[in-house]
Formats: sequence, C-alpha cells, structure tokens
Amino acid sequence: MGGMQMSPEQRIARQKEMLFQGITLSAAQSAKADTVIMAGMQKQMESMQAMRSGGGDMAGMREQMQKMNEERNAALKAILTSDADKAKFDENVKNMPQGRRGGR
Repeated sequence: MGGMQMSPEQRIARQKEMLFQGITLSAAQSAKADTVIMAGMQKQMESMQAMRSGGGDMAGMREQMQKMNEERNAALKAILTSDADKAKFDENVKNMPQGRRGGR
C-alpha cells in the first residue's frame, strides 16, 4: 500500500501519540521515550529479517513481537513518575490496535 510507509521518525511520533495520549511528558521523558521506541523498532526489524532469511515460523514470530512490545511498554511506563500517568498509560496500551487486521 503506497503512502502507508512511515519514516522511523513518523513511527516514533505515532507510537508516542498513541501510548502517551493524555499524558504530558517533560523534554527529558520525551527524549527517553524516543530512545526506547527506536531501540524496540530496531530489535523488531532485526528479528523480522532473521525470520525471513531463516524461513520463519509466523506463530513464534508473533509471540516474540508480543514479548518485545511488552518489554518496550514496561520501559516506557518506567519513564513516568505519577501513578495517574502510569494508569493512563496502561489504559492507552489496552486501547492500541493489536496486530494487522485483514488480508494483504
């Protein structure tokens, strides 16, 4: 699908927008979030490439991606200081779309 490809910066901004909706981040928190999200994206890309070159097990890959997302979310939540922000973050995570919908 043309036009749906986002740059890494756009993907980071989109993830931050969804995960931190209703939460005000300080400049330091925002910078840490960028670093965590970028590192997570890098790990996922490396795993996808390894899976593709190795023939890949999609069920195992999906499980691995889920685990990476949980680790990323835990690291992002740790950036937050107030319990209210952490609760809002959990709510935002719950409301995020899970995986890709539909066929290709």
